[in-house]
Amino acid sequence: MVIKGGSTTDLGLVGGRRAVSRDTATVDGERLFGSADGSPAETSVQDESAAVATSDEVHSGATTQAAGDASRNGSVPSVTKPRSSTGAGADELVDKKVLITGGAGFIGSHLANRLASTNDVVALDDLSTGSADNVDSSVELVEGDITDGDTVCDLVDDADILVHMAAMMGVRRTLENPLEVLEVNMEGTKTVLQAAEERDIDRVLFTSTSEVYGDLVEPPYEEDDEKSPKTNYAVAKLADERYTKAFCSKSGIDYSIVRYFNVYGPRQESSEYGYVVPRFIEHAKNDEPVPVHGDGSQTRDFTYIDDAIEATVRTLGPAGANETFNIGSGTEVSIADLARTVVDTVGSGEVAFVEHPRPYTVDRRCADVSKLNDRLGYVPGIELESGVERLATQL
Repeated sequence: MVIKGGSTTDLGLVGGRRAVSRDTATVDGERLFGSADGSPAETSVQDESAAVATSDEVHSGATTQAAGDASRNGSVPSVTKPRSSTGAGADELVDKKVLITGGAGFIGSHLANRLASTNDVVALDDLSTGSADNVDSSVELVEGDITDGDTVCDLVDDADILVHMAAMMGVRRTLENPLEVLEVNMEGTKTVLQAAEERDIDRVLFTSTSEVYGDLVEPPYEEDDEKSPKTNYAVAKLADERYTKAFCSKSGIDYSIVRYFNVYGPRQESSEYGYVVPRFIEHAKNDEPVPVHGDGSQTRDFTYIDDAIEATVRTLGPAGANETFNIGSGTEVSIADLARTVVDTVGSGEVAFVEHPRPYTVDRRCADVSKLNDRLGYVPGIELESGVERLATQL
């Protein structure tokens, strides 16, 4: 093992993984943070952006080619749910031991870094899509597989809170690996819940996706609306939601479930497997056409990462126990309007409408966030223009 830069101490094998105590270092040219093992990273264990991806996250601007009479350059009226400014907030977590699976991924790393300022945080990730560079030095990072029961049980030991974000996700990944999605996501959830029961965890937070709603009802979606998942990814998430509730109720463990709506922000993947907002921004910054599939009238609820993290932290308080929450902005935005916002904000590029042969599952998606407002006293505060501007300065 070649250590370059920073100060590290090889602690040897601990619980079947190699632990490295560090300030900051690189091993064989790769940066390490916290504890890491040499086990192979075979399954995609990034955080949930659970709902941030697949057809919910609108891969590269391509969602359902909308039906109806919207004009090619037209926009869909924004749907904004009335928000309440009242409700009981949650105290900030302090002096807790928190394990976050998928903690080096997009949302997981933001949550890990936020909680680590007042808590002892361990992030488990196989680094297949997450990155050690995402995690602050105050977070212990362990490289491992969520389906490895021994590793998970070892890490859950003495933890107070288990946040389960690890999953195989992303439009192309889930389409290319349909059976693996079901196996990894459902088996991973089973593994972490069994470990939580064996180690007497106080709270389990399961991160789900807005994709579970499907298209049986008109948006904005309330938490109790009928579910109609359209993809294997969404089917697995809904099954995991129900399994989490049943398992925790039987075991006497408090749980929280959050359904993310199109979270975007720094550290989000921008590649062929990536997400629509950073991809649009990169096209615009390169003064390239911003490709909108179909007529652009398909809609989503775009939620800036800071809002998503603040809402998630609040669900871990007393008011969030044994409840399910939508985490979104509460505002419906068409993909055409998103593209125009990006072009206007960046100051370059142009919107280009292109045909796309792949059918998508849902034309419209938007969160009803009144429960988040009423129960947890939280109102998302970052508008799309501001969020796009923030992200554009960091890409």
